[in-house]
Amino acid sequence: MSSSEMSMSDSAKSVVAIVGASGGVGSAVLRQALGAGHCVRALARSRTKLAGIVGEETMSQLETFVEGDVSDPAALSQLLSGGASDDTTNSQMAEVVISCLGTPKSAKPCVCKGTESILKAMRTQSGGASSMTPRLIMVSSIGVGDSRDQGLSMAWVFVRCIIPLFLSKVFIDLERAEDVLWRENETPGGVRCTAVRPPGLNDKPGKGPAAVKMVPASELKAGPASIAREDVAAAMLRLVDPATFDNWAGKGVTVVVP
Repeated sequence: MSSSEMSMSDSAKSVVAIVGASGGVGSAVLRQALGAGHCVRALARSRTKLAGIVGEETMSQLETFVEGDVSDPAALSQLLSGGASDDTTNSQMAEVVISCLGTPKSAKPCVCKGTESILKAMRTQSGGASSMTPRLIMVSSIGVGDSRDQGLSMAWVFVRCIIPLFLSKVFIDLERAEDVLWRENETPGGVRCTAVRPPGLNDKPGKGPAAVKMVPASELKAGPASIAREDVAAAMLRLVDPATFDNWAGKGVTVVVP
């Protein structure tokens, strides 16, 4: 990212709340959001785990950290408001929520229920008090929803073999989570939503925001079948910009590095 992109004006900075901040994508979003000058709030189940990943210096830059679970309304209220769990009046409401929820290996799929909890909290927080329409950016996966054909064109073995044999419950959960987003997005006065669909994730160093391409599900053979988590985070942060978000509201966006 160029220095001009990194040095945003105050008007371009946003209050960003991250759910699932201790995961691979979530921790990358956290670091990059702070580096871009956003006011960042984060929710994770373990402060110790997150601090071990990003370091105490980075933790100290957060406006708010909430140790809790996405199923806890009080924890989500504190995250969105930036104040105490019983005080939603003294801080600015988060403009954008970035959900980096995922299902750990051998765990019960949790993204759909978590997404429902986030949306409920966002509706409660925004109810009538502000002219701002809250926005939710959720990480999903290629092969979900209308990106199945795209997934087959990029990662045939993964979509045709790996998902049905080993990940069917995880992907059914992601399908349901996206359905929740699209229904919410169509609700008058509801939260505006989009889903970021990466191919397979890896922990290699990212190629940088300028290398990340955002494409619709209709574009087949859009890129390689793998992408760095850092580059997925860069794409999610690009959607914090209202104009960019508007291009993808109500639909999924596939992210690749050609």
